[in-house]
Amino acid sequence: MKVHIDSSHYLNPTMQPSAGSSLLNWLRVLAENRFRIDWQFIPRALYVTLMIALFTPFRFYEKLKFDEKVRKLHVAPPLFIVGHFRSGTTFLHYLMGHDHNLGYVSTFETMTPWVFLGSEKIFKGVVRKYLPEKRPMDDLEADVSLPYEEEYALANLSPYSFYNGWYFPKNMERYFRKYVLFDSAPSEAIEEWKKTYRYLLQKETYKHNGKRILLKSPVNTGRIKLLLELFPDAQFIHICRNPYEVYLSTWRLYEKILPIFAFQHIERDVMDRIILSFYKGVYERYLEERHLIPRENLVEIRYEEFYRDPVANLEPIYEQLGITHFHRAKPAFQKFADGYKNYRPNHYDIGDDIREKIYREWKFAFDAFGYEP
Repeated sequence: MKVHIDSSHYLNPTMQPSAGSSLLNWLRVLAENRFRIDWQFIPRALYVTLMIALFTPFRFYEKLKFDEKVRKLHVAPPLFIVGHFRSGTTFLHYLMGHDHNLGYVSTFETMTPWVFLGSEKIFKGVVRKYLPEKRPMDDLEADVSLPYEEEYALANLSPYSFYNGWYFPKNMERYFRKYVLFDSAPSEAIEEWKKTYRYLLQKETYKHNGKRILLKSPVNTGRIKLLLELFPDAQFIHICRNPYEVYLSTWRLYEKILPIFAFQHIERDVMDRIILSFYKGVYERYLEERHLIPRENLVEIRYEEFYRDPVANLEPIYEQLGITHFHRAKPAFQKFADGYKNYRPNHYDIGDDIREKIYREWKFAFDAFGYEP
């Protein structure tokens, strides 16, 4: 049985993020997937190709006007939020995004990484028009100006992104192994990935007038060593959540995003194996590499405890990382948190067979993060 995609999605292609790619990158991604697009998604692929063509003159304009200045910029040590999908990373990202001493990659910028410096006034309203008011997987607010995962931007800038596996889910496991863990990636690909990541943060540094950049990407949980090679003084906040809740919520994530992102169908049993494999692989790598982070540059928290009083729990995080302006940002933090005081995360009932499977596959994580079986 395939992951269900309602037929209404086939002729509604406007939320596919690859529309912000370049023609060269789009062709490289297609070639890596052998141009295997299920016929129902051909309108989606045509839409992406058309939008890329329309963006082309604006990409050239941005490159000519900004590239020389951008590539000379120093990037301040970033602040990374890491943790598996559906572990509270987005809420923490939204909250900390209200600290105006930090910059972040906005939803608009992730969708238009080639043109956001020079063409924001032209395209921001267009992107806003096609965004839903709420994120489909958790009902958190969605808007072009809110913080978002830079991995979407990386997927539009280069083929070396796990999110291309969301678009071509039959190859999702390979994308995970190759472009999150980089197990089978050639050294040239790793260097190009680093160069692309640095370039994106240079553009964000320019956009935010030299501010430190706050980043959130669950896939970075498995890239600690690479990130430290790029930014040795970077700081990290890791947030975890009960693995049972993560498993069920991750399933909800894929049931919501594959219908609007994918160019291929995928069988449910294959998707289930990928969910189990990703969590296990990314957390085995995180636990293996987190010792590389200097102790003063890493804070680890649990979603269940943090969410009870997010503003009060954020203060010791700032203190531990030596970020000195918490009290200046506190009113903005509190205003945001008050807006979500009645928000309740999705609750899931879990059967014994699923519970046993999750514990069998992820026992090491229960032990590492202190959760009861």
